[in-house]
Amino acid sequence: MKGKYRYLLRMQLYNLFGMNRLIHSRDKQEKQRLAMVAAFGVAAVAILVIYTTKFSNSMAEAGLGEALPPLMVAVSSLATLTLTFVKSTGVLIGLKDYDMVMSMPVNTISIVTSRITLLYLINLMIGFIAMLPSSMIYIAYEHPPICSYLVFVGALFLTPVIPMIISLSLGVLIVVVSSHSRHKNMFSLVLSTAAVLTAVFASAKTQSMDAAQITNLSVTIAETINKCYPPAILFTNALLHHDWAGFAIFAVVSILSGIAFTAIVSRYYKAWNTAVFSHYAKKDYKMGALKSSSPFMALYKKELRRLSSCTIYALNSCIGMVLLLIVAVMAVFFMPSTLRQQVEAMGIMSIIQNIMPIALAIFVSMTSTTAASLSLEGKNRWIMCSVPTRARTVYHSKIAVNLTVILPALYVSAIFIRIAIPCSFMQTVLLFVIPTVYAFFISVLGIYLNIKFPKYDWTSEYYAVKGGAISVLATIGGGLASSFIPLYLCILFQEYQMIILLGITCLILLATLTIYYKVCQTQLYV
Repeated sequence: MKGKYRYLLRMQLYNLFGMNRLIHSRDKQEKQRLAMVAAFGVAAVAILVIYTTKFSNSMAEAGLGEALPPLMVAVSSLATLTLTFVKSTGVLIGLKDYDMVMSMPVNTISIVTSRITLLYLINLMIGFIAMLPSSMIYIAYEHPPICSYLVFVGALFLTPVIPMIISLSLGVLIVVVSSHSRHKNMFSLVLSTAAVLTAVFASAKTQSMDAAQITNLSVTIAETINKCYPPAILFTNALLHHDWAGFAIFAVVSILSGIAFTAIVSRYYKAWNTAVFSHYAKKDYKMGALKSSSPFMALYKKELRRLSSCTIYALNSCIGMVLLLIVAVMAVFFMPSTLRQQVEAMGIMSIIQNIMPIALAIFVSMTSTTAASLSLEGKNRWIMCSVPTRARTVYHSKIAVNLTVILPALYVSAIFIRIAIPCSFMQTVLLFVIPTVYAFFISVLGIYLNIKFPKYDWTSEYYAVKGGAISVLATIGGGLASSFIPLYLCILFQEYQMIILLGITCLILLATLTIYYKVCQTQLYV
């Protein structure tokens, strides 16, 4: 079993990071693309480490050093919980290469263990980014005893396990439950979205603090985190109070939960995948009238069906607008009046009013169905290339789907934001105009980058949507950079906020038109 497990794990690592192509491909452009992914990954890791270090150092200098251990555990666990849940669909259950893998002389426990190990290694890297800089800052400022170093090392390796198992269990449960429904894909999408919304509302419920709590912020942070995530209590007690029994419980629970989950999934792996790949047919099928529509409308409907049929595609592409809608609704109905009074008393309400359009644009920049729309055609891309219509019609249909996702949610959210925050006429106009410009920009940018960097040879939708897909990474990275930079400039140069907003809007609009022209000049099968 050990040899088969290592082989499967190595095969997945090669597929995830593109090592197989790098070693065997003779295409220089392919190697350049992989180099771009590697450079982007290194840059992203470096930025996260720098910001984590600066944040931890600021907390330690403010006398909040004791709040760092539970905080870094909570941040690492939350990141693992969120990212693993988004990746859980199609990683264990519902794999497109299920038949190929099961035809190999390997047992199910080797398959399940190798895939869980891959997720663990990814989450371990995220945990190191979140916890290692904070741990070093804590050691430098608080000077804990030598025995505390063992706690740090154990926490680095054990912290991702419990949230990863929780997310995988929830993801598998959603897939299994939805597999018994005729509309299994839509049902899975609804359940996944409901799980994300529940997590957001639960976390928002714990954010209220009164004046007494603010006076001892370090204790408040620790108590809040421990209340929301009980395993953090065991780690905090072991680090601050040398509670080795508590840390032993933390380690045993983490290891046993991983073993138990692996055993259960391995036991029912074949049955669950069989249920997922089963198709339900209507018993009362009747021949009806044949309906026809224009090429654009037919392609548009096809894209909408694909979006609703692929859970990870819809969840990854649309979560930005879902979060924006939640924030807008909470701003109207759940914002404490004391918070609004404090903002006005501090004199920063005018700043918030001016930067709100670019803040909405950040959520828009996270939403791009077009960045993976071509890649998801996969082995059926010949259909897209052979339809009797121009390539730009295909591109227009994919862009229209992204705008369908963004614009209704954006305008409803903007109305709620306008109700919650008083704005002048010009600020209200910009609240709608600037995010709309970004909506067209991110839609066109996504399709352009997917034309340049398609990924057709995927075995699971995860690899087309997230797993090293250059077009998706570059689109989201470019969109966030184009929105965060002007936001930072508006905060830094407050007297020039309006000039910055109008200037960046013109630049983004010009970039959108330029990219759109290039897209329309490109053929699908080049």
